[in-house]
Amino acid sequence: MANVVQKPGTAPQASFRFIVPEFLLPAILLTGVIIPLYVTVQYKSGQFRDAVLVLVLWAILVFVYWLPIGTFLFRWKGHWLGRFVTGYLVSLPLYFLALLLVYPALGARFHPKSPAEWGIYSSATPTFYLLVFVLYLLVRRGRSLARIIQSLAALAFATALIGTIVLFGRIDKYEWPAKDAQRVDIVNAKIVDALEGKIIEGQNVLIEGGRIVNLLPRDADQSGWPTIDAKGRYLVPGLIDVHVHLQAPVRSVLDGFNFGYFFDSILGDWAPQRQAYLKDGITAIRDMGGPAKHIFALRTKVNEHKLLGPRIFAAGRLVTSPHGHPVSTIWTSQITKQGAILAFDLSSLVAGLNENYQEGPPDAVKIVYGTIGMAKEKISRAVLDGAVAWAKEKNLISVVHIETPQEALDAVNAGATGIEHVAMLESLPDSLVADIVAHKTFVDPTFGEYQTALALQHVSGKEIEQRLQQKYAFLRKMHAAGVTITIGTDAPLVPFGDGFDDELDHFAKAGFTASEILTFATQNNAAYLGKPSEFGKIAPGYDADILLLPQNPLDDIRALRRPDWVMLGGTIVAGYAETR
Repeated sequence: MANVVQKPGTAPQASFRFIVPEFLLPAILLTGVIIPLYVTVQYKSGQFRDAVLVLVLWAILVFVYWLPIGTFLFRWKGHWLGRFVTGYLVSLPLYFLALLLVYPALGARFHPKSPAEWGIYSSATPTFYLLVFVLYLLVRRGRSLARIIQSLAALAFATALIGTIVLFGRIDKYEWPAKDAQRVDIVNAKIVDALEGKIIEGQNVLIEGGRIVNLLPRDADQSGWPTIDAKGRYLVPGLIDVHVHLQAPVRSVLDGFNFGYFFDSILGDWAPQRQAYLKDGITAIRDMGGPAKHIFALRTKVNEHKLLGPRIFAAGRLVTSPHGHPVSTIWTSQITKQGAILAFDLSSLVAGLNENYQEGPPDAVKIVYGTIGMAKEKISRAVLDGAVAWAKEKNLISVVHIETPQEALDAVNAGATGIEHVAMLESLPDSLVADIVAHKTFVDPTFGEYQTALALQHVSGKEIEQRLQQKYAFLRKMHAAGVTITIGTDAPLVPFGDGFDDELDHFAKAGFTASEILTFATQNNAAYLGKPSEFGKIAPGYDADILLLPQNPLDDIRALRRPDWVMLGGTIVAGYAETR
């Protein structure tokens, strides 16, 4: 079909053949500029299905929205203003049709129920339509300009594709040292015994196969193994953070968004976070909920020394209600699909737990029993009891997110291993403390998370300090009664890595001694992981996760902020030590 000759002041009566190469091709390329990077991000952060889904959504945008509108604009006869207005009216049902197709693919529902929701859905339609209309205006001016537009669109897409490859290639994956140490003997060290609050001198630490095999008096050591000279400095066990959310591409919530950190995180298997933990001497972490398959895969890569990072203990999918926290408060629908068990009854709970177990298995069961004041609902007491019972059957740790004294009491009486966010409690009844002691429930206050939550609510600094003093008193009361205290951060509510040091400062402000704080951060936390005989001590049989400090942490807990080197499984992974 021949092209219609354009008269001055009128649009061409273009054929469909004209539209396909001249309009559709730049439409595909321009809307696809972000696709190479976005597909890569989705693939790295989730699974192959997510990358394919991005392509499907892209196709919906082009063929359900851009192409029909472009076809209409080229076919419509009449004044340009009428064409513009009529085209926009045509674009509206196409836009909503695209949403109707996109939402189910993302695991969400498109169901506007009120004029207000229609307004929200429609708010982006002018921008989308203007992009189509501008491209139409440029292409209709003739083949020469259309070809220039094609070339520019192709150049933009190629630049995005090459840029993605270059970006992916420069990412530091943070891998293990080329050679692991098999045998090593640490000499001239002062060993810190946190539980006893004393320093042990004159003992050499013999490490083989990643574990401490013996402590020998200096004169009795005839091993002849390669030595690391501690030069009179202090050895402490590696620190443990029992509550993190590793798969968050920000350093912390209050730091805000940073493009470089985002891409380094997503494309590097969360390398900045892993590096931050080891640099600050945290040799083990427990991830408390997020995309399950990816955290289980990352745990395997670290265990197999394919990637460098702290030992990862993972809950995988957390248990919550269909409209509970965090799925209705801070998570996207895509993260919800990968990271949550939406338990509306016992059957849905068990099905989700079994699926999570098959994907992992997990190291713990995370149960969200609070709402943070924003979620519409929480799980029932029956679901809470069922989740804790299921964990016991599988010999797994059960960890419950609570915010009120009644929620804490329910979790304790259900038999949960531990309760999280105790700093959120507004009161501390004696009966609750007695039940915690009787059930030997672990308690994690997460002071930093509480402080951040108040800051996000724009509470004044003075009031935050007053509230924290009340929470410090609560924890001292629990400790005096015999409650086992642990330390977690809920990063990224606080910064990954050094947010743990800030949490230790909260305990110091609360009046705990350095010996007590170090015990909480090592031995108590190891017990909360279910590994009391593997981590948390410098003793035969324990993993060789060790920090060397220039000063005595029993004098000042802030000495933990400056490790000279960090050893993980017998290998120096941060800092430097000369081996002879």
